[in-house]
Amino acid sequence: MKTQVQELLEKVQSSADFGSVPFDSVNDTNALGDNALHCVCVWGDIEAAKLLVENGINLHQKGEFGFTPLRVAHDFGYPLIVKYLLAAGADPAALEAPEVFDREANARHMGLLGEQIERLEAQGAQCQSAPPKSES
Repeated sequence: MKTQVQELLEKVQSSADFGSVPFDSVNDTNALGDNALHCVCVWGDIEAAKLLVENGINLHQKGEFGFTPLRVAHDFGYPLIVKYLLAAGADPAALEAPEVFDREANARHMGLLGEQIERLEAQGAQCQSAPPKSES
């Protein structure tokens, strides 16, 4: 039986930015350094954020642009998540952290997205070339 955390990580993994992340650990990250908490902060899902925090996710993980989940929740306009993360120990200084662009991480991330697109295109081509199923 899957746990709530496993189900949530599978949902995160189904998003484009996390499709290549195996999630062997709640703290696994994508090529940009984002963890699952970054993702649920983009979604505005406070219950998912609480579940991840309660299961030991890194509140201080720096992801895309060097932003922590706190900064992501703030920038996407989710004050309840911001308040919760601060109460859980997130560093308020992260709200003022300068944006940092990591060219190498971005290139890795874009390469992984390209590979996912190629896989999906190949799957689509297989579906189009498959003979239609006969109705019985």
